Amino acid sequence: MENLKEKYLRFRPVSAEPEINEDRLTADLTRYLALARELGASDATVVEREDWHLDPRVTLKCAVPRCRNYSTCANCPPHSPGATETAVLIDRYRKGILLRWQYQRETSRDEGAGLRRATYVSLAALEAAAFYDGYYLACGFGSGSCRLSLCGDSLCQEITEPHKGCRNPLLARPSMEAMGFDVFKTAAQAGWILNPAGRGCPEDIAANLSRIAIVLIV
Repeated sequence: MENLKEKYLRFRPVSAEPEINEDRLTADLTRYLALARELGASDATVVEREDWHLDPRVTLKCAVPRCRNYSTCANCPPHSPGATETAVLIDRYRKGILLRWQYQRETSRDEGAGLRRATYVSLAALEAAAFYDGYYLACGFGSGSCRLSLCGDSLCQEITEPHKGCRNPLLARPSMEAMGFDVFKTAAQAGWILNPAGRGCPEDIAANLSRIAIVLIV
């Protein structure tokens, strides 16, 4: 990670100018794409405001039928910020980086756990790169429950022992779904076609799966 810092971080002061230098922003976004791939993402692409889609019904699907992570994590519904309220905030951003990690359904338990954690590590690294570049409001959202990804079988300490706080405060964050992103539609807008996959899917559909995450830059 130290080598990545030397290669990708710029540590710029924040300008008092109200307008962002678009040429520099384009160069920075290209650098973030390279960083995402170096961190292990299968794909990464720049997305505009019209490319991501929000729908409060997404968080309804967290509860109906109830996800096994529902109410077990401080960053999952009903503890996460409400989708309707946060849509107003998310709408203030206009550019971001959408990321995809592809994997096989037969991926071993250990490999799967490593992949889930890697998505959150990558998000934190990308968010930090943007922060140190002067985009100090950059914000990333993960894929699936951060408790499952970072704490495994352990209970969410933020819920069970709030006086101790989160075990991974710099990595843990809500998923795209928890914030109300329509991940299927957003991925499709980027040209990544996802099949809804479950235990009843034919093998040729469910064999190749994806995890999707996003970092909103500016």
